[in-house]
Amino acid sequence: MHEDARRKSAYSMGLLVILLASLWLGCGSDDEQENGDHPDKIVGNDNAEMVLIPAGEFEMGDPFNEGTTYERPVHTVFVDDFYIDVYEVTNAMYAKFLTAMGKHVGDTGHTWLDVGDGDEMIELIGGQYQPKAGFEKYAVVEVSWYGAAAYAQWAGKRLPTEAEWEKAARGGQVRERYPWGDDEPDGSQCNYADKNTSYSWSDPNADDGHQTTAPVGLYPPNDYGLYDIAGNVWEWCVDELDVEFYENSPAENPVSGGITLLMPDNFNSIRERRILRGGSWHSTPEILRVAYRYSSEPAVTLSYFGFRCVVPADP
Repeated sequence: MHEDARRKSAYSMGLLVILLASLWLGCGSDDEQENGDHPDKIVGNDNAEMVLIPAGEFEMGDPFNEGTTYERPVHTVFVDDFYIDVYEVTNAMYAKFLTAMGKHVGDTGHTWLDVGDGDEMIELIGGQYQPKAGFEKYAVVEVSWYGAAAYAQWAGKRLPTEAEWEKAARGGQVRERYPWGDDEPDGSQCNYADKNTSYSWSDPNADDGHQTTAPVGLYPPNDYGLYDIAGNVWEWCVDELDVEFYENSPAENPVSGGITLLMPDNFNSIRERRILRGGSWHSTPEILRVAYRYSSEPAVTLSYFGFRCVVPADP
């Protein structure tokens, strides 16, 4: 009887172990299914770390009526899952691209990077493009929309849609002004126009430690793990500016100017103004809001224009 009892006890314990193991494995499968079986992080062809932004809906636009009229109406948008660069593209990365291409002006005559401007931190020396010493990990600037799109094509990526960018910048938060929440910037969250700059709009009470651009990753990330998604440099998006787009936006994966913009060979024919997001070291706090929309001609290169790239999770 004692032997039978021991056998029954061992058998019961075995069933319990199997049951617990099945439950544990089942939980793991559910998590992967929710994630679409995609890893949380990948490394792009350009060796840039990228993080997964999960598919889902979010409220796009300005819920506080603080911005321009074309930041409204607030509307619900669904975006498929995608990967986005954790950091803005750096001088070292862009110099590698230019050297691989052997030029900084495209075949159609569009300048990619304004080499020799003085504000850019990449030099052409002996046929090689090199970041200036000490500026390798700073965000690249003086890049046109054409130059950003050309880099993205070379890296097997593309520029984000405006909806993708805003979803990523919000970090999963709802009704917040900034990537970090509702607190006004004070120099600890991002690089913007503070006491180190000499503009009439500079914030005299804030100190972010930099007069112009900063090395990427210097300030805290948002809840998706993205650095410098506000401030440092403006980030080009693929979309064409349409001040009425929010009034007629598709509910799923919207892109102003047509879905063909996502095709990498199409960008050289672009002439219309393109969207930029995120603000820069040159910006006031209200411009750092995640809903703020800015635009420029695609050929323009400025000392606060940069970018980061995306790839679809399901190519």
